[in-house]
Amino acid sequence: MSHDLYAITALGLLDGQQRLETISRNAANASVPGYRRQVAASRSFAADLERVDAGGTPVPAAPQARVDLRAGAIALSGRPLDLAIEGGGAYFALSDGTTTWLTRAGSFQVNDDGYLVGERGLKVQGTAGDLRVDGPDVEVTADGRLLRAGVAIGALQLFSPADAAALTSAGGTLLNAATGVVPAAAGAARIRQGALEGSNAGGAADMVELLTLTRQYESLVRVTQGYDDLLGRTIQKLGEV
Repeated sequence: MSHDLYAITALGLLDGQQRLETISRNAANASVPGYRRQVAASRSFAADLERVDAGGTPVPAAPQARVDLRAGAIALSGRPLDLAIEGGGAYFALSDGTTTWLTRAGSFQVNDDGYLVGERGLKVQGTAGDLRVDGPDVEVTADGRLLRAGVAIGALQLFSPADAAALTSAGGTLLNAATGVVPAAAGAARIRQGALEGSNAGGAADMVELLTLTRQYESLVRVTQGYDDLLGRTIQKLGEV
């Protein structure tokens, strides 16, 4: 019995630590354009029981977190290669040639080879693949066409995940789409040049989560201390017999 109690308490503390790490990560990225807040997955008491082995030892589960897909506020920057998406469900796609990630972070650069790149130097994807612009002096229309001196030089392609619920964080502002991506529906979103979408982290939800986590930790500590006291008194009485 004592082993089971301590094991369940330990699992609760481990889950709390994982949730605290998620909250801390959100706080650290609250001012990063395009960052998507992560929400730690809650586990039931029954699930915790299943994570205790036959010897009563806690078996830590891998951290689980879903991505909060709500849009952040859009702010003007005036920089031509800063692009914001107006509308939900659509994302920029960045690729290293093998893997494609989604992101709402639109602070782009032009690399030495003339390609438009985002986080980690990954290439922004257009309707024809890697998007080459050969310089920052481009106009980006609301539907994603890239113009130089009024002449079309390419077009951005926005994408949507095949299953938005399956999106997971890939670090920074990048998102993994395990079920694949598809071109976003025409007209589902618009692009605003010279603007950036802010992070959706750092709001009241994280503060509420932190307060809840603090109370949970205090409750677990009280349970453990109470059981320790009870066990100590029991041992003392047995010694008096």
